Amino acid sequence: MGILFRGMKTRYDPKGTVDDPKALENTILSYEPMRMLSFKVTKAPQGFPFQNAITNMWTVAYFEAQSEKETRVRGVSLGFGDDEESRKMREFFNRGNRITMERLQKRFAAKADAK
Repeated sequence: MGILFRGMKTRYDPKGTVDDPKALENTILSYEPMRMLSFKVTKAPQGFPFQNAITNMWTVAYFEAQSEKETRVRGVSLGFGDDEESRKMREFFNRGNRITMERLQKRFAAKADAK
């Protein structure tokens, strides 16, 4: 009997692959179609500076239709501790997630403008 992987793999460097040591692997914890997705890092990228703190963290992404062509996305990360590594990781993700969301907004805005 095999195990079915229910997760996501990603890599921030477009020159790499999702199967190399710098890739990030998430396991999907729960999913409600068109509304919510929760996931947890199950394999941090090689060299990730917060190897201990990441084991307790998970993320919930909420999707809320604003119109036929617009969706509000809200991400909530949970499981941070009070230790120094967790505080630094929270700052890391706050900064990184803000940048990611800004890039996604620009990308989808450009596609909407092109139509």
